[in-house]
Amino acid sequence: MPLRMAAAENKTIGLKRVALFLDRPYVDAHYCFTELARHFAEGGYLVDLYHIENPFNPPPAFYDTRIRLFRFPQSVWQKADFWIRHLLKQDRRYDAVVGTPVMGAILANRVARLRRIPMIYLADEVFDPEVNDHALKNIHQLKRIDRKINARAWCTIALGEERFRYQKEVNRLPNDHTCFVIPNAPPGAADHLQSHFYRDMFGLDDKPIVLLVGTLQWSLAKKIFEATRSFRDKPYHMVLQGRSKGSLLFQDHPFIKLSTMPLPSYLLNYAISSADLGLVLYDQSIPKEVVNAPTGGKIGAYLKNKLPLIAGNVDDFRRFETEGVGVFWDGEEDIDAVIQRALGRRQMLAQNIPEFYEKNYNYSRFFQPLLNQLNEIV
Repeated sequence: MPLRMAAAENKTIGLKRVALFLDRPYVDAHYCFTELARHFAEGGYLVDLYHIENPFNPPPAFYDTRIRLFRFPQSVWQKADFWIRHLLKQDRRYDAVVGTPVMGAILANRVARLRRIPMIYLADEVFDPEVNDHALKNIHQLKRIDRKINARAWCTIALGEERFRYQKEVNRLPNDHTCFVIPNAPPGAADHLQSHFYRDMFGLDDKPIVLLVGTLQWSLAKKIFEATRSFRDKPYHMVLQGRSKGSLLFQDHPFIKLSTMPLPSYLLNYAISSADLGLVLYDQSIPKEVVNAPTGGKIGAYLKNKLPLIAGNVDDFRRFETEGVGVFWDGEEDIDAVIQRALGRRQMLAQNIPEFYEKNYNYSRFFQPLLNQLNEIV
């Protein structure tokens, strides 16, 4: 059963339908999922978004009757229900499908082949089946199937140019494979909202707020978490905002304020705009972090709200300092000195963000070419 009812039938006649098969439990925390649904709806499609429910993440929040939410089929009974409804109900006849690796792409491929419709491979993650990673051991065989599906897909959505180059090598994609690079970022112009969200939440004074959105799984984030235990009276505050329950250490920290409840997507801009600097922390020495770093959603979120970046220590992040929108941290320099250097340049860096954001991150501008080409074939 859908988690949200569809719009009235007389409002949907003649509209095309697209299904997003996202075998992920954290859809609301990522722009590459939420904005894809919103932009398809704004582009004239009815959208069915399938996702995994769990108690640690809020469900996606869409205030749009053109978007319906469904549970991603996992059990035998859920899969049977999915196919019965897909085969028998007219409102499950799609004009295009999108799938994430691995199981989302496999389901999307099956629907696309049955209906002879375009399939779009959304590469939010790139899994290398040759990597000896215990976390991936159960998907190695499926990944080989997924690799073939990616090659057969009408196109790929990649979150960045470098990410696609890596994906093309791992998935052995042909040279003529169509790819649309659409950043993991919000739409619209960069703008700093009037907000006191974190000041009100924690009772903070007017000192600048340094914000880290995400988890402590990245090594440099853990390093800062431990290094700041000795901090007391600094000319700034530090806030750590989790994206899911359980993503933070549930313990008191003498300096960092921990926000352990995930924020719904519609509150993210308001919350982030209450901060003054954004931390982007990935470690150059860890391959997984290097691959994920350039497409992290926190980069787009900070820049959308005109927060200058403190970015460490992946080489690609040096561009933020070169382009005048942030400060590079090598991971070794005392983080307090880096923060205070960034605070000293804050106004100048913020002035450079709107032009940089429009050129590199505005979701709407990057989505439009995909929509235009899809409309030509459906």
